[in-house]
Amino acid sequence: MRKGLTLVSVLMLILGIVTLATGIMNVALLNAADGGAMGQALIALTVILFIAGGALDVIGGLLGLRAAKRPYKATAAIVFGLLALIAGIVSVVMEQSVQNICGCVIPLVYFVCAVSVKSRSSR
Repeated sequence: MRKGLTLVSVLMLILGIVTLATGIMNVALLNAADGGAMGQALIALTVILFIAGGALDVIGGLLGLRAAKRPYKATAAIVFGLLALIAGIVSVVMEQSVQNICGCVIPLVYFVCAVSVKSRSSR
């Protein structure tokens, strides 16, 4: 499971970096458009959705890589995985779509791998 956690963590890092880059580009484009109050609202929404989401993915990826190397430090990865899974489930409950359901797959695999790594280290 350590290799699985490493693989999922690397995927999360890549997705987080892409999400951060997309968010930064969107903020720059919206800032250049100068849409007044509506533009500022869109910038705030972009920061919340893209930049915060990307930062959380990067943090999760780093915590997963740390847990894969040192299983006794997997508690933070488990907590983060559970929070990410809860957020994914809430998005599915709010709007049932294939995209939201697929968005739960990586957090679920991450959480299962982190729990497995932690349980094997405590034996």
